[in-house]
Amino acid sequence: MPITPTQAVLAGTVLVALGVVWYTAGRGRWRALAADRFVAGVPWGTGVTVAIVVAFYVVVQSDVQHVTDPVTLPFISWSYFYPLGLVTAGIAHGSLDHLAANMAGTLAFAPLVEYAWGHYPPAARTSDGGSGPRAPDGAGGRGLARPLARAVLVFPSALLGAAVLTSVFAIGAGLGFSGAVFAIVGVAVVTYPLPALVASIAASAMQTLSLALREPIVRETVAPAAPGPPAWAGIGFQAHLLGFLVGVLCGVVLVRRRGRRPATARLFFATLALGLVQALWLLVWIGDDVFVLYRGAGVVLVVGLALLVTVAITGSTRPLPRPLSVFPAAPTRRQLAIGWLALLAIALVAATVVAVTGGATPLGLTLGLLLGGGLVLALPALPAVVPDLIYAGPLTYRGVAIVLLVGLTVLVALPSVPLNLVVVEADAVPGDGGVAVGDYTVTYAENATPGHQLITEPEPDAVDAEAVPLESRQSGLLVVNEEREIWTVVERTAVLAHEGNATVEVGGLDWRESVHANRTGWDVVGNGSAYVVDLTVNGETTRAFVSAPVQSSATIDGRAIAVAPTADAFVLRVLTDGAVLGEAAIPDVNETTTVGAVDFVTEVVERDESPGNNDDRVRVVASVDDTEIPVAQRETYADATA
Repeated sequence: MPITPTQAVLAGTVLVALGVVWYTAGRGRWRALAADRFVAGVPWGTGVTVAIVVAFYVVVQSDVQHVTDPVTLPFISWSYFYPLGLVTAGIAHGSLDHLAANMAGTLAFAPLVEYAWGHYPPAARTSDGGSGPRAPDGAGGRGLARPLARAVLVFPSALLGAAVLTSVFAIGAGLGFSGAVFAIVGVAVVTYPLPALVASIAASAMQTLSLALREPIVRETVAPAAPGPPAWAGIGFQAHLLGFLVGVLCGVVLVRRRGRRPATARLFFATLALGLVQALWLLVWIGDDVFVLYRGAGVVLVVGLALLVTVAITGSTRPLPRPLSVFPAAPTRRQLAIGWLALLAIALVAATVVAVTGGATPLGLTLGLLLGGGLVLALPALPAVVPDLIYAGPLTYRGVAIVLLVGLTVLVALPSVPLNLVVVEADAVPGDGGVAVGDYTVTYAENATPGHQLITEPEPDAVDAEAVPLESRQSGLLVVNEEREIWTVVERTAVLAHEGNATVEVGGLDWRESVHANRTGWDVVGNGSAYVVDLTVNGETTRAFVSAPVQSSATIDGRAIAVAPTADAFVLRVLTDGAVLGEAAIPDVNETTTVGAVDFVTEVVERDESPGNNDDRVRVVASVDDTEIPVAQRETYADATA
């Protein structure tokens, strides 16, 4: 795509403005500060990380030529039994906008974290208490301790490791670097609170610049939108919260090692502001086409989290009072620990009995949740049973806050474990009209029974498919891949009915293929739509779905009329008392046909003169003598070329 004059002027203006500010605002001072922590004064680790993520999107997902249509399905964390997805989900992205947003956050926040960590160990720096002359850039240390290795290997590995960690412990299928971005935010806010707030503004500014460069001019028209869930329903809020908590815990370690703690007020208000701005308050429950956002509870969570983080970093080191010391015979820490563990054992035994005797919750899920919850409850007592070498006295206020942060992190991560033990069984493809592309099957179905299940659920042959509630079934364009544990709706029925067509990109690390879905149909008067869905791969078209016949609510001369899709046409049927008198294909525009003494004509109601469009409003009219009734109108779509 050629560069437009607007893009060139915009890029030049931004570069000149940055150059002027750099030149006039003490460039020597900033260069000295950067060189004190970075090899050659450059945050190489941030750059290497961004380069890896962008390269994966451009080369692996998009094959360089298709950056607006990346392959995503093989790189999503569908299940713990699909290792490739677990490894790649954290660095793969769904679109250019998705990639740009995460890379803007990385470029804004990661240099702060890289600066706090430093390419050079603290003793080798020229400020902040450094001592003696420093070795030349890249020299000093051995192996991974060398500054250059810390810059281009250790730091990028830590960020990519955070991406994998948040993908592994995300609830459900995940995609994107955002979990790692929130981990970076967590470290940044506890090390440099005020610069972290500035970085949040910078990230937003970079996203705006990215949009302006890619789309300098945007033209929109007033048009109805495709029905779909609210935008916030698709955000991986649990992975974001998990990433932030992991980052805060890493920041706790970093702050302790560096011996530099921020001011209490700055830390609290910066954490609170970032939590609100970065939407850590998103608490969402998704039911059957019902999406609930607990905004109030989410804001309370952010306020409490800000307070907890503040205490964990800057809280008092005085020991907590012993609440049981007021009793004449207070139990020891060891006795308390034994009591907690005994309670946990009793809970696990009780859960086992309930699950085995027919509890509503699967055995594995029950045991997993209770085990994790019991371990979290037992955390305060665990120091009492470890050697005195590790436990060096009563917990402090700061220590309790850190323990609570660890416990909260475990609680946020824990539900993902049983919920990601998902498999797709054999014969999970609904119907028989799908197309096979490599190890994928793409099809269309209505009210299909989900083909994935938790390993703790009953075996498939023990489940009555007819007993699956209708609200639990799914309709739309489906992709199934048993080897990759994929069973997903990639385009909902309502969206395809609105747009008329859709394209699914399937593939793997070294291949890709496009599957085009096209819907055609007729809106029958007083009833629903009779429609078909065709799938096209490499020029070959397969009719994947044919809906049931739909009968018009109007009758003529005592006869009912139905529109019935078939494998190659739409048919008009004339019925009397349920018996078919005859049928014929819907005639072409301005043509007629007669079925059961009823004349039918296809006519244009409204013609669309727009070039390249196929949006004429066409209807079928039935007539007997001087009586006419409309029967059906051809569907029109938002994408008029459908």
